[in-house]
Amino acid sequence: MTVLDDILEASTDSSVSTADLLRKVQIVAHRLGAIEVVRWVKSELAGYPAGSDLPEYRTIQTSVMGVFTGPMRSVIRHQLTVQPDRLEIMWTVSLREPLSEIQALGDLDSDPTREWPATLVQAYEESGVFRMEFHSLFSAHNIITRQSLMGLLDVVRSKAMEFALELQTDYPDAGSPGGPTVASDPELSTTVYNVTNNIFGDGTNVATGSQIDQRSRVEKGDREAFLHAVQALGVTAHEALEFVSAVQEEQSLNMPKVNGFLARVRSGAVALASGVATETAAAALIQLGGSFLGI
Repeated sequence: MTVLDDILEASTDSSVSTADLLRKVQIVAHRLGAIEVVRWVKSELAGYPAGSDLPEYRTIQTSVMGVFTGPMRSVIRHQLTVQPDRLEIMWTVSLREPLSEIQALGDLDSDPTREWPATLVQAYEESGVFRMEFHSLFSAHNIITRQSLMGLLDVVRSKAMEFALELQTDYPDAGSPGGPTVASDPELSTTVYNVTNNIFGDGTNVATGSQIDQRSRVEKGDREAFLHAVQALGVTAHEALEFVSAVQEEQSLNMPKVNGFLARVRSGAVALASGVATETAAAALIQLGGSFLGI
C-alpha cells in the first residue's frame, strides 16, 4: 500500500480523525515540495491567523438571535432576519479555529454561538430596521449549527481524498521516499497547482484567480498570448520575454534554460505580482508553456 492509498483509506474511515488524516497529507505534501498544501494543513491544524485568507468553506452563513430588554426586566428573544446596510456581513461567521476546536464545538449538546460586539449591537438598534415595542436590543449572537461544523470537517476530508486521487492518477509513487518532487519533475507542478486551487478556491493568496486563468487562452504556437499571460503573473516584460524565448527555443519544459528560469521563480529571484506564491507561479508557467507547446 502506498502513502496515497493510506490517505484514501483514512479519508473514508470515520475512526480516523480529520486531524490525523491531514497529518498524512502533510507528509506527502512535504515530500513533494508542495509548499502551499503544507501551509494549508498547518493552518487547519493550528488555526488561521487573524488577517490571513480563509478557504471558502470556513466562512458559513448563520442565523442571528437578538435579546431585547424592556420594562420590568422583561426579556424577549427574537431572531433577527432583517439585515441593515453595511451589517450584512454579521450574518456570516469566519471560523479560524484549529480543526480540533471545531470538532469539539460540533460535539457539544447544543449549537455553539458567537456574540456580537456591543458596538455592532448598538449599530443594529440605531438602524431602526427592526424594533420590539417598548424594548431595545441588548445583545445579539450568531447561531452556528453543529451540522455546519460537521459539514466543514467533511469538506476537509473530501479535499484530502481529492488530493490523493488527483496525484495517484499520474504519480502513484508521489509522497513515497525518493519519489517525484515539484523541483525534480516540472510537470508535477501542474497537478499540484490544480490540487491547490481545488483546496483554496479562486481568489485567495495562493493564486491570483483571473490573472492565472489567462492560461486557458494560450493556444499552441500563439507567442503573443503566451507572453501576455506570463506577464499577467506580475513578471517583468524582460523576464517574461526570457521565459517565452527559452520555451520556444528548447521546445521543452525540462531543458536547462526553462528549468533555470523556474528555479529562479521558486527561489523568489523573479519578482511576481503581490499575492502570487512562488510555487503556484512556477506551476502556472509550466501550464502556460505546455499550452504553447501543445503538450
